[in-house]
Order: sequence, then structure tokens, then C-alpha cells
Amino acid sequence: MELSPQQVQLNEPITAKVSGLSNCLGQKVILREGSDLCNGQIVKSYICNRPDCNTKTIFYKGHPKTYSITACVDKDNDGYLIEQGERSTFVLTVTSLPDFKVDSIKYSATPKDGYSFFPLVSVSNAGVAGSIGVDVKYEVLKNDSTYRLKTVYEKVFPDVALPAGKVVALNLPQMTLSKGDYIVKVSIDYLGYIVENNEQNNILQQNLLVR
Repeated sequence: MELSPQQVQLNEPITAKVSGLSNCLGQKVILREGSDLCNGQIVKSYICNRPDCNTKTIFYKGHPKTYSITACVDKDNDGYLIEQGERSTFVLTVTSLPDFKVDSIKYSATPKDGYSFFPLVSVSNAGVAGSIGVDVKYEVLKNDSTYRLKTVYEKVFPDVALPAGKVVALNLPQMTLSKGDYIVKVSIDYLGYIVENNEQNNILQQNLLVR
């Protein structure tokens, strides 16, 4: 049996695939949890619709923890599950975590030399758990005379509330930039205090050309 993915968020679909069998057309496959001896609680069952039983099924788990999932099939109909290939066990981890993301960086008007504009930032939580204490940092950087990046503007939004599944727009003050090449960077949970389902989408940066 294969489980995909082997780590999943609460109430997200889990695909179980049983393969490598033969002469199993019409046999019942039972997925059980908590025991590799096929006597645990039934999670899902289905009938093989082909001899090799190369079939997929989807199930869900509504409680965050680590599960032991065993696929059981009585290949020879003897009432026992002791033959090789009649049991296959995998470990499944179900989590309940937030997943913060910087969605977009926009502007109320095209930034021009000496003209004011408002930065528009959108962040979201695509996870299944909310948070009331997320820090978000907005930075504008520029190369100095030695071509080292220097922060020319920074604002931190402390303790942003991000419920699960919600998008939040951040209100930044009006700003003015002089002519030049800039990098605008937004980081959410930039100190890494909160464990997330995906830590790879916490930063968004883009080049900004002011003329």
C-alpha cells in the first residue's frame, strides 16, 4: 500500500493505493488504523475491480495525530491475514497548522520620482488553524554606493490576526521615493516563531523601478 501524502493537514484528502497483488478481482480491501494485525478500527473499505487490485481510494482524518494505517486483504479467502502480502502498514501524520502566505505587493499608483503613493499588501492563511499573533515586515531596499543592499524604509505589523482561510489587507502609510532601482520585500512570521504547514511562501519580493 502507498499513502499520498504521508503528511497531510486536517480534513484534507488522503489517497491510498494498493498494488502488487494478483488474482484479487472481487476481493475486499479494508483499511484499518491502530494495529498492523488488521484488527483495528475500519477507516475505509472497497472491492478490487481488477485482478491486480491496482486501485485507489480516498479517505479523510479529522483529528491531528500520527496514525498507523494498515491495508488488509484476504487473498486466499481462508479467514486469516497471515500470508505474505495480505497486510501492509504505513504511518500517516495529520497536522492542524496555519500556512501563511504573502499574496501580493501592489501600489495605489505607479511609483514615480517625487510622487506619493500607497503600498498595498495582501497576506493570507491557507492552513486549517488560525493565529492572532503573526508579525509581518515590509521593507524597501536599495543598493548604496558600494552596491550593498541598504534598507531605506521598514515597517513592522506586530500581532496580525490571520484566521484560517482568510485574506488580510495591510494598510501602509503614504510614501515617496526618489529615482532609482529598489527591492520591495514583505516577510510574514519573519522570525520563524510559528510552526506552519509550508514555510516556503513566507517571503515575497519584487523589483521596483522608480523613474
